[in-house]
Amino acid sequence: MNKETIVFIKDNKHKNVNDIALLLSKKEKLDANFIINQINGLQKAKNKLPTFYNTPEIIFPSIKSMEQCSSEKTALLKTKMINGNSLIDLTGGFGVDTYFFSNSFKLIDYVEPNKELLEAVQHNFNLLNTKIKFHNTTSEAFLRSNKTHFDVAYIDPDRRNENKRIFNLSNCFPNVIELLPTILSTADKLLIKTSPFLDIKQTLEALKTVSKCFIVAVKNDCKEVLYLVEKEKNKPTEIITYNLDKNEDVFKFTYEEEQDTTSHFSQPKKYLYEPNAAIMKAGAFKTIGNHFELDKLAQHTHLYTSDKLINDFPGRIFEINNIADYQKKEMKKLGITNVNISVRNFPDAIAVIKKKLNLKDGGNCYLFAATNLNNKPILILTKKKMN
Repeated sequence: MNKETIVFIKDNKHKNVNDIALLLSKKEKLDANFIINQINGLQKAKNKLPTFYNTPEIIFPSIKSMEQCSSEKTALLKTKMINGNSLIDLTGGFGVDTYFFSNSFKLIDYVEPNKELLEAVQHNFNLLNTKIKFHNTTSEAFLRSNKTHFDVAYIDPDRRNENKRIFNLSNCFPNVIELLPTILSTADKLLIKTSPFLDIKQTLEALKTVSKCFIVAVKNDCKEVLYLVEKEKNKPTEIITYNLDKNEDVFKFTYEEEQDTTSHFSQPKKYLYEPNAAIMKAGAFKTIGNHFELDKLAQHTHLYTSDKLINDFPGRIFEINNIADYQKKEMKKLGITNVNISVRNFPDAIAVIKKKLNLKDGGNCYLFAATNLNNKPILILTKKKMN
């Protein structure tokens, strides 16, 4: 980047992209497409990648790459999942995960077939004082020619069809299932990052020797599912859920424990418990209730209740104020017009409920529309507890 480009980006990084485009139309010497992409990247990086945002002259990739790359929070979490001396990142991309791995691994190799992207990452890593070995090739070609053994391999396969959600790992690129024997002859372990849309149990079955599966949510939004694959598997896969917010909520279980656990059911009591998104994605529907000694509202209603306040529950906690039948006159009696509505195992969608009961969004009340253990639709009016 030349000095004029650097100054323009610095002076305009907080402005609307349309306004920036208008300014650039009067500056023919500047590369408008490059500058708009950089300012887009900076604006996305402000919260997602503060280390990169706060490092002057970082070059950002395309919008698609920025959207798909790990956040700083999730990248830092990955450094707790694996350890060793050497790591190979087989799908380098923008290099966010590579950069944070470099703080805990002594030797890092980075593989990326896109030469322009690789050169941008080289530039960025020089600014970040990070020394790694770069390979401008595909992961398949690297694995065919490689003679070095690594403690850990890391791969983040891309979706082949951008217009459809992918539910199968073999439909991603590169095809990890096909490459798995070669990767595990190159490294002792493999950490795979996938989209939350992939079916977890199907993926575990396809990979066979997964020792740990990590399900990661940020502020109750499920972002990633990762699989730690080893050469052999001697015990059930440990499922570890994280919700990264003000605190780091962690819950661990196995699917064997889930299968062997019996749920206890009851009508709503004093408190209502809603597990976080990572636990819901993991399917720990029985073990979460059993672990915290909670009753479930119904078999397919994944809400829990107790007369006890459990402050360390990994999810949201609500104090129940009223329980009503699903009828307009019941809501009129309560005098509620503005609520935050959630639906769990309920016959109607939120839009239908709002219209039927004449409700509007907002306020401090939380209304859960759910089915109880008698298979009856009910409305649970609550107030959120700060936990």
